[in-house]
Amino acid sequence: MKVSLLWLKQYVDIDVPVEELCRKMIMSGFEVESVEDLSQTMNNVVVGRILKLEKHPNADRLQVCLVDVGGTEPIQIITGADNVFEGALVPVALHNSKLPNGMQIKKGKLRGVESHGMLCSGAELCLKEDDYKGAEVNGILILNEDYKPGTDMRDVLDLNDVIIDFAVTANRPDCQSVIGIAREIAVVLNKELKLPKPEYKTVGDDINKYISITVEDYNLCPRYMGRMVKNLRIKESPGWMKKFLKSAGVRSINNIVDITNFVMLETGQPMHAFDYNDIKGSKIIVRTAKNGERIATLDGKEHTLNSEMLVIADAENPSCLAGIIGSENSGIKDNTTDLFLECAKFRRDNIRKTSRALGVRTESSSRFEKGVDILNVEYAMNRALQLIYELDAGDIIEGVIDCNKGLPKDREISVSVDSINQLLGINVPADTMCEILNQLQISTTLENGTLHCRIPSFRDDIEGRADIAEEIIRVYGYDHIVGTTMRGNITRGKLTKDRTVTDKIKSRLISHGFREITTYSFISGKALDTLCLNADDPRRNTVTILNPLGEEYSTMRTQLITSMLTVISTNYNRKNLAARLFEVSKLFVPKSLPVTEQPNEIPAMSIGLYGKGEDFFTLKGIIEDIYSLFGMDVGFARSDEPYLHPGRQAKVVYNGKQVAVLGEVHPKVASLYDLDIRVYVSEIQLLPIIEAPAKQVIYKPLPKFPAVIRDLALVCDVDTPVGTIEKTIRDTTGDLLEELELFDIYQGEQIEKGKKSVAYRITLRSHTATLTDEQVSEVINKTVKSLEAFGVYLRQ
Repeated sequence: MKVSLLWLKQYVDIDVPVEELCRKMIMSGFEVESVEDLSQTMNNVVVGRILKLEKHPNADRLQVCLVDVGGTEPIQIITGADNVFEGALVPVALHNSKLPNGMQIKKGKLRGVESHGMLCSGAELCLKEDDYKGAEVNGILILNEDYKPGTDMRDVLDLNDVIIDFAVTANRPDCQSVIGIAREIAVVLNKELKLPKPEYKTVGDDINKYISITVEDYNLCPRYMGRMVKNLRIKESPGWMKKFLKSAGVRSINNIVDITNFVMLETGQPMHAFDYNDIKGSKIIVRTAKNGERIATLDGKEHTLNSEMLVIADAENPSCLAGIIGSENSGIKDNTTDLFLECAKFRRDNIRKTSRALGVRTESSSRFEKGVDILNVEYAMNRALQLIYELDAGDIIEGVIDCNKGLPKDREISVSVDSINQLLGINVPADTMCEILNQLQISTTLENGTLHCRIPSFRDDIEGRADIAEEIIRVYGYDHIVGTTMRGNITRGKLTKDRTVTDKIKSRLISHGFREITTYSFISGKALDTLCLNADDPRRNTVTILNPLGEEYSTMRTQLITSMLTVISTNYNRKNLAARLFEVSKLFVPKSLPVTEQPNEIPAMSIGLYGKGEDFFTLKGIIEDIYSLFGMDVGFARSDEPYLHPGRQAKVVYNGKQVAVLGEVHPKVASLYDLDIRVYVSEIQLLPIIEAPAKQVIYKPLPKFPAVIRDLALVCDVDTPVGTIEKTIRDTTGDLLEELELFDIYQGEQIEKGKKSVAYRITLRSHTATLTDEQVSEVINKTVKSLEAFGVYLRQ
């Protein structure tokens, strides 16, 4: 909210420097965004009277002027302008002067003749025709009024002013006006607020003879007030009004339009002046628009309306978008003789929605959107009529039409002084509280330690104790609050177990050269088809999004493999020849279909890799490393996932349950993702890892007795899992087994068809004595016999 300091001084006696005023306002909760001292734009420029004109002796187009600038002697100035004359009053930039356009003027010589300054044009003073009549004339600016030579041009152009831009928060619409800001300044300076008291005279007659008003929806328009003015005398506004309007960035048009703009800026209440002769049927109807109804507005645009938009209509068509902008025919024209003046309160959300829908934002709509005071409607109307009367702009008809369903009464809030001090943490005297609130026009009495507050209608933001406390402390001064040491128990933060587990897994995978990826939890409904899942596969029971971004993001995923394959495909087809990737996310499994409650969110992880040297066993080793990180004893068994190669896949089993699956992607599935290479993927359930007992690390002393190493070359069926063989060896060797290593698998001519050879290195050690050959042979023979029981024999 930009406000002129001179305008504010009409209501408050401001006797402190601008810097001090801004500091006090900031401390009371009003941020000052900028301060513009208009007087600093121009310096050492005065009014001069041309006493004598002579031609320049050395230049035909130059003239030598003798100018009275209020000094002891006239000064000589050279000019090239041809519109000057003896006796003319002109702006004179003296030696060492500064102009608004940035020019610095110094004395000098022109064609050998001294010039002690410069005569200024309107352009050099950065003036428009609206700023000063004659400012855009080609030549020197000729002043219209009679000023004394030597008068500072800043006084002539009303530049001895300061414009302060206050940041007004959304909860203080009452401060979207000069009076609202003045009210706050009066409080912080402890000064009296001097508000205009509207007084005017009417010419009799009766407004009801001229017009009728109907409000169809009081919910959208709680109050609508109208007055009539006849015999308008449209003319230029007085200088003081144009000056204040200009300070707010509003262009002067004529006295009637300027009065409505002035009152809006002064009181915060927008108004609209209708040409009475353009109101069809002498009727004003406040109604919602009809669907498809059109209106051409004052800005020259045409808009199509709908039934949610509020309009001010006559007997035939809309004349105004309520609270936003008038129609092109509703405004005041040079030949307007009779005026209907509107002042109203409209529901803020309706104005905001209409303004946004039509892309029309005005000073009026911005105030209605934030909310105007329903009781301020009458004051603003009377203030406008007062100005019309004082400026002799028309004859005011007797009577007012005020449409409303009852006006609100002041709200009452009672709060104890002790509770206020408890909230603030300091002791503010009760009398001081009462004084501050009354200064803020919150009528307050103190009885038995309780404040009884009557909240004025313009303070909708005050609802309870906290708001009353805030009003008190912002005026009393935040600097009264003394800092205290924080007290309380310290709670040490730590990561949750699932976060700790996933971070540990991520760290281990990164050490193996993996990169983490993140993909959407939404996938295409057709994505599951690429995995060749059976029709009754439970992973096809998915949650469908009601309002998806698109078909490719319409389903919440129940597996991570399709997302991993999509990322691998993208990388491979962009010539990344090798990659190791992983993703930690969640699976969204519905509890029932159709969905009636939130689905189960199951933590999971996917791994994908491809490139030279990558194979099934590489992936298997990485997964074994992950589980060993948490001390989990897992096993591997054959799996039958349709999207994996039938001979190169396995499932991970822990405590008899499947917890992961891994393998090479089926060539058919790979081709659907434009992959012509071998790709290896795995999907791991994280919940079993998170819930697994913490790994216990047991430290043992260095062995005192030597180890015995034996190699066993075994022959078994091709389909026999090596995991079964290893389990048998571990069971039979017991505590003597220190290490078991598979170091060779062979299939070839030297082995019977359908068989394979597996070779293990077994390390045995006793912690109590040195093992004898007999003891070692006994353990090995026992192991071999146990293996023979399910078809595994020593290789001959």
